[in-house]
Amino acid sequence: MVKKFEVEGIITALLTPLTKDEKIKEDAFKELIAFQIEHGVHGFFPLGTAGEGMKLSIEKRKKAAEIVVDRTDGRVPIILHVGTQDTDTTLELAKHAKDLGVDAIGAVGPFFYTPDTQGLIQHYKRIGEAVDLPLFVYNNVDRQGYNISVGTFEKITEATPHLAGLKDTSYRVDQLQDYVNKFGKKYTIIGAGDSLIFANFAVGAAAHICAVSNAFPELPVQIYEAMKKKDYEKARELQLRLNDILAALRKGPYITPYKETLRLRGIDVGTVSSPLREMTEEEKKALRENLKSLGVI
Repeated sequence: MVKKFEVEGIITALLTPLTKDEKIKEDAFKELIAFQIEHGVHGFFPLGTAGEGMKLSIEKRKKAAEIVVDRTDGRVPIILHVGTQDTDTTLELAKHAKDLGVDAIGAVGPFFYTPDTQGLIQHYKRIGEAVDLPLFVYNNVDRQGYNISVGTFEKITEATPHLAGLKDTSYRVDQLQDYVNKFGKKYTIIGAGDSLIFANFAVGAAAHICAVSNAFPELPVQIYEAMKKKDYEKARELQLRLNDILAALRKGPYITPYKETLRLRGIDVGTVSSPLREMTEEEKKALRENLKSLGVI
């Protein structure tokens, strides 16, 4: 194990700006990253689920990663997501991440072909052996199709060099609590699921990887700051307000409402890549009206 990778607070799961013809929208990255840093986020997790990493070509992923590193310029830490459905491609992206000088890497559990426990351990062991970067296991139960349990993660820790911690997107606060209790002293345990920011910090997560902070970085940062001050009532109220925003963002196709909201806030990050789709004019109107009624645009 490497020295514990210290990161805390709100880490934005960066969207990937794309043009109409699904090329990387380079200039928008600069605006998006500046917007995040100005509003106090504590790090970036590019090319994960919100960043569409699993369905972009390897070339696009590399280019996007290069732009993020360049535009961030060391101001906040970057945990670059390099996970794919196979180990060799993941290793290629991990080595590219090392060349870029990112702070750490994360890898979702391999998907479509579900590995057994030994196969999963082998996967992470090979990543840890390939690059000397802090490595995070990314447990996204719905997307990968299985759960990386506390017991399985323990076996991964025993076999994997440079393991730094875990990002848990199980939406199970009890499991996150178990990760923290068992591994929190040696490893950095990061929560996810934006309706659970308050709960995740309450059970001891060091950080929260956040999609909604792309469009509204203020509220997640405020929740974290309130939790640090032990102002739990304020944090709970902010979480409930954020949940109303999340409900508005869920109406329409996946991810696109986040990009449309950013456009409404003055940052045009373009569109999504196929098979996701743009919002219809009716969906855009409904989103705009919902956000206006909440007083956030």
